[in-house]
Amino acid sequence: MSVPDLRPLDPARCHALLASVPLGRLGFVHGGRPVIRPVNFTVAADAIWLRSGRNSWADRLNGQPVTFEADAHDPGGHTGWSVIVTGTAALITDVETVAAQLGAELRSWAPPPRDRLLRIGVDRIEGRLLALRPGADDMTESGLP
Repeated sequence: MSVPDLRPLDPARCHALLASVPLGRLGFVHGGRPVIRPVNFTVAADAIWLRSGRNSWADRLNGQPVTFEADAHDPGGHTGWSVIVTGTAALITDVETVAAQLGAELRSWAPPPRDRLLRIGVDRIEGRLLALRPGADDMTESGLP
């Protein structure tokens, strides 16, 4: 029988896991209330990048603290991981130059135009992994009648 094991992930593993999924959630405060937006993203140059449109909610995040979360899970196996990044958002309007410098695909799943980039610098990164490890059965052969 396997038992659940919840353990922290080191920063390098957190970065690798973030780069393995295309969708995450961006948390920020708007109008004094917490807000969460699902976003597609790219990890490059030690930052998280997403595209946005002019005059969107992302325009108001320049210089603001944000939280970003991504995860994956196996519902059948009851396992998964979660990575949380805290950092500061920076609005970038020179999208094509930055995209060329990064060499990364910075596409938005949302409809165009998406002429802004939001860069989330990583101030703190932490993650947890829920995995199964082999465990002892409650009954051993010696405990059988």
